[in-house]
Amino acid sequence: MTNMVISSSDIPFGLLEELFKQLKAGAKDPSKGLTGTHLRAFLEHRNPFDKRELGKVLPYADEETESDFDYPDGFKIRTVQKQMEVLKKHFPNLDASHVAELASSDLPDWAEGWAVIPKPEKVSQIYHKALEVALGLIAKEHKFKNWREGALTKKHLRLKEKTACVYAKLDEQPGDFWVFPFQFGMKWRGHSVRNAQARFMDEEFGLGPYEVAILLLTHPDRITGLNQLYIDCAGCEYSPDADGDFFARPSFSWSNHYKRLELFDSRTDYVSRQFGVVSGFLPHRTT
Repeated sequence: MTNMVISSSDIPFGLLEELFKQLKAGAKDPSKGLTGTHLRAFLEHRNPFDKRELGKVLPYADEETESDFDYPDGFKIRTVQKQMEVLKKHFPNLDASHVAELASSDLPDWAEGWAVIPKPEKVSQIYHKALEVALGLIAKEHKFKNWREGALTKKHLRLKEKTACVYAKLDEQPGDFWVFPFQFGMKWRGHSVRNAQARFMDEEFGLGPYEVAILLLTHPDRITGLNQLYIDCAGCEYSPDADGDFFARPSFSWSNHYKRLELFDSRTDYVSRQFGVVSGFLPHRTT
């Protein structure tokens, strides 16, 4: 077997050939080869590069920091049944007959529970109007300030391509709800939004503000005070001035002065120990 030297380490060239072979096979059928997720995990956890070199392979490698911020004491992801108790109160006419079946498979790695989200078109005609409805429901039940009120239009907010593609698949689920595994921010705490986006697994996607607002409606104890993990919405891009420059993302946090939940925006390269990206995972079965 021919050897070549990289950074003073002997690496069998045949192993590299096998790596590319496996990646090519995985692109056609993930069950028969390696995927980008496997490669990223290798590069992040078993790589021979320093941070500067790693940044050439994995974007924004320096936009993360250690974090020990957590969910509120005693917080737990609600069961599908508990989420539906809240959603039926607000959306009594939506078809929920398939929700339990859609949430019957095993959770993937990193998922903390099942998200149940009314399909936006069943709430309003477009995503942005559904977002306004969801934020309005939060405001009716809890102290809440939307710092971007009137600035959540199509010109201000657009879904990331990967997230939009996943939602097109989830629209094929029967009934009026999206049902998918998710994690509520712990996995990506201390990472900038674009750092997390670059490291999502193949089946992982960021959630937009509408989906997060619904989850906060069904989980009102997710953000309740200081020294808790707040939320970044990585499933969308935000342009504060509606000028085509989508450099920001919406976030949910707590104002201790006013004792309320708040929605605001910040840059996608912003790194904070106190924020974590909420992400979903495409279920193995969508129909």
